[in-house]
Amino acid sequence: MQVDLTQIILAIITLLGAVLTTFVIPLLKSKLTLQQQEAVDKAIKIAVYAAEQTKSNESGDSRKAWVLKFLKEQGINVDLDAVDAQIEAVVKTLKIEQGKQANQQ
Repeated sequence: MQVDLTQIILAIITLLGAVLTTFVIPLLKSKLTLQQQEAVDKAIKIAVYAAEQTKSNESGDSRKAWVLKFLKEQGINVDLDAVDAQIEAVVKTLKIEQGKQANQQ
């Protein structure tokens, strides 16, 4: 009596394919997105700090425009409304840090 393993092997391959497409691939995509988001966050922080340092005599709108231009030059093409909110959050954090430094002196 011989056992035909072909059907069992095909079933295992099908199961592995389903597991990969259901769990592994979305997990990898979310990790990549997280890394990309961290890179965008870092670029925004650098741009805001640079704008505050080099454009301190200009208006807030002018500095924000410079930040957006900098991000575009870095190849960061994201939703401008989302980036705008992040820029405002970084500016707020920077002002809080500056206030703490001024109080310590």
